[in-house]
Amino acid sequence: MNDSEGKTLRDILSTVRPYLAFPSDLEESVEEISKDSSDLEEFEKGLIDLISKEKHPSKKADFRIFLNELRRR
Repeated sequence: MNDSEGKTLRDILSTVRPYLAFPSDLEESVEEISKDSSDLEEFEKGLIDLISKEKHPSKKADFRIFLNELRRR
């Protein structure tokens, strides 16, 4: 992932942080997925996969909030 894509992810994190129940969990997940992704499309697929596997409803909601903001940009 290039620097501008990384900056986009950091900007989204700072934008959605006030609305999250578990911001540190989302931050860790974003870091992990971004390391394994070559671009934002691949990152989005990884996040969707994480959402489908997450059992905790509040964490799932946090991931969806982030995903929705990512799709808006």
